[in-house]
Amino acid sequence: MRKLSSYSLHTPPRHLPWLLRGQLLCGGFMNQFGWFWLGFTMIFFWIFGALTSINGIYFLISDTETAPGIVTEIKSTSASENETPVYATHYAFRVERLEMEMLGHSYTTGRRFSPNENVTIEYIRDNPEISRIQGTRTGTFSPWVFCFIGLFPAVGIAFVTTGLVSGWRANHLLTHGKVALGRLVDKSPTNTRINDKPVYKLTFAFTADDGRTHHTIARSHQPYSLEDEEEEQLLYDPHRPSRAVLLDNLPGQPTIDETGLIAADYRHSMLVFLLPLIVLATNGIALILAMAL
Repeated sequence: MRKLSSYSLHTPPRHLPWLLRGQLLCGGFMNQFGWFWLGFTMIFFWIFGALTSINGIYFLISDTETAPGIVTEIKSTSASENETPVYATHYAFRVERLEMEMLGHSYTTGRRFSPNENVTIEYIRDNPEISRIQGTRTGTFSPWVFCFIGLFPAVGIAFVTTGLVSGWRANHLLTHGKVALGRLVDKSPTNTRINDKPVYKLTFAFTADDGRTHHTIARSHQPYSLEDEEEEQLLYDPHRPSRAVLLDNLPGQPTIDETGLIAADYRHSMLVFLLPLIVLATNGIALILAMAL
């Protein structure tokens, strides 16, 4: 985005095209990294989710019955938990109430049954096809594995949420915010690095219309773009001056022409939308397939 020191923005409220609003909402490093991380980690979420005993929850919320069963086959899987092998045990049992012979399989970590061993089968009363050997699970992995894997997409969701909040504030401030000049009063490195460059925390002081001095914080791994002027132009909320954003640190990098008109970069906007659309579409399809199975 070009420097704004000689520009005069239109007085609020300013009109922002929907494309520009979307560019601000989904743009910025936090947003784009969050979508990338979420999309990448959701691959493992769905893979491990399909192999985890999620339908074991039915045994907690549904009426169950038991029946005697017999082990028909034991198979070693390629899976393990904490380097302990996971075994698949196949069995047969009969539901006397329905006069039906049923087959099933369940999983154990470390524990191995013997062929022709007598076991007790637990099944859902209204759906005997969902069954397990009592004390075992219905999926390859334990629920805690699924919960652990779920932590990684949660990080992506946190980044995306932070980015969306930042984008929403940028939209609000570009529409209703008042212009002020901020002076850099503090600069310090954080523990975060992007492309091997430290992210800096820059604190700017400015005077609002109430005559008081307020501060706003910007974080960037390219701080030179925020400190190459003696004073940086910013927008602040007149009802809450502590909520402000530097124009050179807006998410999505909108352009501003010589008249102060803020416009969307169509090519950049399409790139900003691309990653969220891919992630939402692929995971939507995965959800539909999971529900259909």
